[in-house]
Amino acid sequence: MDGPHRALRYGAAMAGPTARFDAVVVGAGTAGANVASQLADRGWAVALLERRPATLGGAQWHNGVLDWQFRQAGLEPAEASRPAGGTTHLFGPDGTHAVTVRNSPTARADMARLGRRLRSSAADRGVEILDGVQTLSVEQADGRVVALEVHRRPPSDAANGGPVRLRLEAPLFVDASGRRGALRRQVPELASWCPEVRGDELCTATDHELRITDPDGARRFLDRHGAQPGDGVTVVGTDGGFSTRAITVSEDLAEASILVGCLANGRYSSGPRMLADARVAEPWLGDTISGGSGVIPLRRPYARLTAPGVALVGDAACQVFPGHGSGIGMGLMAGSLLAESVDGAADPGDPAVLWRYQAEFHHRHGGLLAAFDAFRRMSTALGSSGVAAMVRAGLLTEDMTRGGLDQRWQTPPPTGIPAMAARLVSVPGVARRMLPLLARGQLLRPTGARYPDEPDPEALARWDRTVTRLLGPLPR
Repeated sequence: MDGPHRALRYGAAMAGPTARFDAVVVGAGTAGANVASQLADRGWAVALLERRPATLGGAQWHNGVLDWQFRQAGLEPAEASRPAGGTTHLFGPDGTHAVTVRNSPTARADMARLGRRLRSSAADRGVEILDGVQTLSVEQADGRVVALEVHRRPPSDAANGGPVRLRLEAPLFVDASGRRGALRRQVPELASWCPEVRGDELCTATDHELRITDPDGARRFLDRHGAQPGDGVTVVGTDGGFSTRAITVSEDLAEASILVGCLANGRYSSGPRMLADARVAEPWLGDTISGGSGVIPLRRPYARLTAPGVALVGDAACQVFPGHGSGIGMGLMAGSLLAESVDGAADPGDPAVLWRYQAEFHHRHGGLLAAFDAFRRMSTALGSSGVAAMVRAGLLTEDMTRGGLDQRWQTPPPTGIPAMAARLVSVPGVARRMLPLLARGQLLRPTGARYPDEPDPEALARWDRTVTRLLGPLPR
């Protein structure tokens, strides 16, 4: 490759305590491993840092990732344990059947396998993976991040003394470290743009693969819900308006997957407790095969995703679908978009170069994610009783459900509006809470296209205030 950044490459083999790369990525989960691989594929010298052993970077559970998200990220959907096209049965918290969605667009993807594939791809492209990073601190010059000081104890060398100090220089640093933002929180220029996410905007979730110890009990569960082996049974509003319990029984009745989650604001349950409750309610669920728990940001993406020398990707940028808290697909697409945006640049950390990334991300996804932030706030405002009433009134339609599963905004067709209006009239209390937030979502959907194309902090501040005003206050 003859790009202008070729001359930046030196010392990438980590021969001493100081090395220079074209890019340093913090966080070796799916978002970080993908952006590292994508940058290296374009000829950059890249270091990928991880605090855990590299084999354990990122989520170790399953996640619903869509084929169109894999395609936009330039990846093959090789880790789908259940292909898209299955059937999902949705119920309210009181057991009322809402809808059945056939040919579901969602495929359960194994995040541990996906992470391993992406890290292997990064290593094959020459990325230097440094795990066991215990602490890191940012060094700035003239308002720009220019280096990281890292204290590292590689897991394989744990018995050989204390941490090793390294200094890593680069024109670009990528924060893919998760919702706490290991780099982001050390960059003053991002402080006002990237507030810490609060409990009402966090989801506590658990996803496990379990053995089935009583196949007859599993069959009875499926029969109660009108489902077949291989179908998904999802109950919404189980613990607050924004909460879910989704169980899928394998076709051979040998295993089951379960995903549970609710808001992590202390007023509801938690992912691990919801899993324990599900096991009591469904005693045919047996021992855990694999799985994990986590806390996921639900707010719309930060308006500003970059600062001089720094870009945010994945949960560190709040690039998560707020409708149900899935962030893997958005993080993959964001990492590939960042690599495209800096490709061929003489200085990949130049603010004007990085602005291209954040503007294009918001143009493509910002309005959609803000709209679903309003939808998520609507479910929170309704509470479990409101969600139950909404389901009983037939307000949760198949088109709306399919749109949420496919992470696309769905509005009722003109022919369906009279029926929807009649259903709303039947539940005036629910309608009073639903309609304003749905209207906000409709207004937010086109806002991403209005994100400033060129570096202009004042225009960005005006845009951000508009989106904040349209979203309104968090429901209590």
